[in-house]
Amino acid sequence: MKILGVIPARGGSKGVPGKNLKKLAGKPLISYVIEAALRSKRLNRIIVSTDDRKIAKVAKRCGAEIPFIRPTALARDEISLIPVIQHAVKYLEENEGWSAEVVASIQPTSPLLESRDIDFAITKLIKTKCDSVVTICRITHGHPYWALKMKGDRLIPFYSRGFRCLQKQDLPPLYHINGALYVRWRKILESWSGKDFGLGRDVRAVVMDELRSVDIDTQLDFLVAEALLKMKTSTKRSLT
Repeated sequence: MKILGVIPARGGSKGVPGKNLKKLAGKPLISYVIEAALRSKRLNRIIVSTDDRKIAKVAKRCGAEIPFIRPTALARDEISLIPVIQHAVKYLEENEGWSAEVVASIQPTSPLLESRDIDFAITKLIKTKCDSVVTICRITHGHPYWALKMKGDRLIPFYSRGFRCLQKQDLPPLYHINGALYVRWRKILESWSGKDFGLGRDVRAVVMDELRSVDIDTQLDFLVAEALLKMKTSTKRSLT
């Protein structure tokens, strides 16, 4: 079974200019997920889809393949990631005769994603034959049961049960997709309606903890991720 890992990394970034190449703990941000993907035992190929030749150069140096430079039309702000992944799959088939059956979309802004997350997700997809597997994180702040709406200046609970959950431990465990990893069968990508996340009906999950789910979108996220990486390195050293 041919399993493709695609890391989408365009050059434009409004929140943090040059984000994908910005140094995080001394290394380009994109290098972390490339390294995790290279350590995966399930991925057959790891490619970076980018419109930026500087990103392409760094990604190639880190060990990823750069079979093409992404078309400008697929690098605009409003473009969903699914057409980007579809383009990568189609390019490899039409230009190299290499046809992926499973596609893992790996987000370069999730530097604490690990190879075990990737392999676990791929294994779950194949074993369960579900439509897709995504990484998720438990909601610990801003739980929707405590959400409020306003009627005039009067506060009303968004959920009728909301005010009955007085303590955090009373809240039911809920999760959100952290965006680090999406693993799908190729056929799910091909049947995308353009109106959803292209996950199919049977969606399974790999749970990542809150710390590893950090997603780089702002300068503050960089500082948080750097602190977490330093803590991770320090812990490893103390165990050796």
